[in-house]
Amino acid sequence: MEVLQILFFAAIAVFLGFRLYTLLGRPQGRSPEEHARDIQKKQAEQAQSRQAQDGPQSQPGSAAPSMSFEDFDEEAQDGLMAIADIDPRFDPLVFLKGARSAYTMIVKAYADGDTETLKPLLSERVASAYEESLSSRQSREEMQVTEIERLKKVRIAQASLSSGKARIKVAFSAEIASEVRDKQGEVISGDINTLKTVDEIWSFERPVDSDNPNWVLASVKPVT
Repeated sequence: MEVLQILFFAAIAVFLGFRLYTLLGRPQGRSPEEHARDIQKKQAEQAQSRQAQDGPQSQPGSAAPSMSFEDFDEEAQDGLMAIADIDPRFDPLVFLKGARSAYTMIVKAYADGDTETLKPLLSERVASAYEESLSSRQSREEMQVTEIERLKKVRIAQASLSSGKARIKVAFSAEIASEVRDKQGEVISGDINTLKTVDEIWSFERPVDSDNPNWVLASVKPVT
């Protein structure tokens, strides 16, 4: 299974709500929530139009979910539009849904030392760094246990397109419990019974001219 296929599957919908936001702008004196409702209304009209054109085979309730102002920072909009213009299959909502899955998979695979799961999810540079860290942990005969209680926030912070490569930075805020044990099973750091909030920026990238829809993790930085 291509673990990022779900994450970044090429959606047929071409980023409807986001395009409307860019075209219409944000009216002065109106709240983001009011403007988001306008976008949702337009999306519903577009979906009904497509359904009518598709005929009886179209599925009721198949309209794409709406892009919310909680899903992205304004500074990301130009980059997202640039990516969508060059790759009409790109859907930021599908991306965000998959980013959640990727976060959980990578965090758990790293804790478990599962290099086979990690390999297709990481860029060469990140994979090399992870392998070095896992090798060091293994040489000390240590084991890491990590549990993700919940993802409090997943939001597109930045997006760009340069030299044929799309890059998207996602801000994650997660409640995580973790500890490291020695070969006797004694805890040497952390506490699995204590949740901590971890705020990080994960950068994903993908060549837009590639037939492979999968993105890879290119860097991780803590939010300071």
